[in-house]
Amino acid sequence: MLFTYRCPQCRAASQPGSRSAAETARQHHRDAEHGGLIPHGDHIARVPGSTPDPDSRYVSTAAIVGGLALLALASAIARALGR
Repeated sequence: MLFTYRCPQCRAASQPGSRSAAETARQHHRDAEHGGLIPHGDHIARVPGSTPDPDSRYVSTAAIVGGLALLALASAIARALGR
């Protein structure tokens, strides 16, 4: 999952990266630009479109339906040959 640090007062944003990288960028920005103070509204946000879970996988609906159809066909063949 990718995160970015955003400072609305400066309109600054860090490069997308890990949560830890965004937190480091936030602290560096606060120290360098705001004298260590916390600017109003700064935040760390998840990058839109990034995967919410690094272990999640995309499986298309067509693949699932196709797999179920093959399973049903195999079951029907096994029943026909078994009798």
